[in-house]
Amino acid sequence: MNNLVRQSCPSPQKDLHLVSEQTRETNNGIMQIECIILLTSLIAAASAGWRIQTVDDLLRNRNKCVKILQLEDDLQEEFGLFDFPDQDSAKCVIKCIMNRMGLFNDKRGPNVARLVRQMKFASVSSTKEIRGEILNCAYQDMEMDPEDVCERAYALYQCIQSSNLLLLKSTESKT
Repeated sequence: MNNLVRQSCPSPQKDLHLVSEQTRETNNGIMQIECIILLTSLIAAASAGWRIQTVDDLLRNRNKCVKILQLEDDLQEEFGLFDFPDQDSAKCVIKCIMNRMGLFNDKRGPNVARLVRQMKFASVSSTKEIRGEILNCAYQDMEMDPEDVCERAYALYQCIQSSNLLLLKSTESKT
């Protein structure tokens, strides 16, 4: 009977080892969950300061950029809502607008994720199609002189303009 009691009751050392191993596995699981929560929070915080830009935002930023760049008032009137001539001043206005709208950074170039979100807001194209077009335009940026930020921003703008991404939802729904 003494043997039977010894076999049915695990030793305290084995119990401690099992508990220790379970605790370690639980702690590892908790750490993984904490890492996921932290990464999700960082991503959310990074994108929380940005929102889809409206036509009002575009106009407000265009007016601010014309003032910042100290351009003449008549030159401001020359720029249409989405039409900017191939002039150095217009290129720098585009760069300024895209910087202020968070769509372009002088050092990093196009913000592809934000451009995709922005274009998806105003386009009937799928996110995959939009991303492909934006990436094509972004690759073009990589081949340009990194110091000529006005030209880079303008080329990005022209590339997006020439794509079929600007088929606006309201236009599409009427046909």
